[in-house]
Amino acid sequence: MRHPRTVAALAATLLMLTACGGSGSETTEPTTTTTGSTTTTAVEPTSTVVEPTTTTGESTTASTAATSTAAEPVLVAVWPAPDVVFATPEEAAADFVASALRVPPSLGAYMAGDGRSGEIEVLLDVEGGSGPAVVRSLLAVRQLGASDGWFVLAAMNEFASITEPEAMSEVAAGSLTVSGVGRGFEGLVVVEAFVAGDAELLDQAITQGGSFETPEPFTVTLDLSSAEPGSVVVLLVRGGVGLETDPGEFGAIPVVITE
Repeated sequence: MRHPRTVAALAATLLMLTACGGSGSETTEPTTTTTGSTTTTAVEPTSTVVEPTTTTGESTTASTAATSTAAEPVLVAVWPAPDVVFATPEEAAADFVASALRVPPSLGAYMAGDGRSGEIEVLLDVEGGSGPAVVRSLLAVRQLGASDGWFVLAAMNEFASITEPEAMSEVAAGSLTVSGVGRGFEGLVVVEAFVAGDAELLDQAITQGGSFETPEPFTVTLDLSSAEPGSVVVLLVRGGVGLETDPGEFGAIPVVITE
């Protein structure tokens, strides 16, 4: 299942994450755009290395060594915790589904986007595999950090999505208004919050969405007062299904608790 508008909107935001959360070995080439007779070259910001300089006067010589002021990258993803390393995208995706959704993971094949990122569908097997699988969400996955471990950046489904706050927003540790759209069996929609890598719930709200084909808007309030400053909190919405092995349609985004 691919929903172009949903995936494109989230991908644009998540690219900012990967720029600061990658291993630092990637190089961005200038982009040249030609319109009519005008050519514009956009050069991405690059790191600057200042070489040591020596100034010689009549009686003194001063040498200034180059220093590094690069900040440690912050890993903002829904799963796993920053200090956990998964060697493959499938391992990260399966652990997220089993831990956060609390159902046996059933995944589609990894679909590479580039050398460090891609997508994996979360499936519901129908009738023990005798029928076609139903896609419940699309996970965006990427290698991040010094260990190049695999992380789930977000889960995307146009029928279960959070529109406010936006992915990677900074939010206070307190009451948070969460809005979006969802649908589920008899209109049941569940919204949850937990720290990335730890599926113990900070809060949960049960609300109403659509009960048929069209998802309906929802707004709930979650209590994030127990979240530590600087931690990454996952906001997850899913439609109720009434089956223990079915994750339901779901979407998830990360937000960061302000210091």
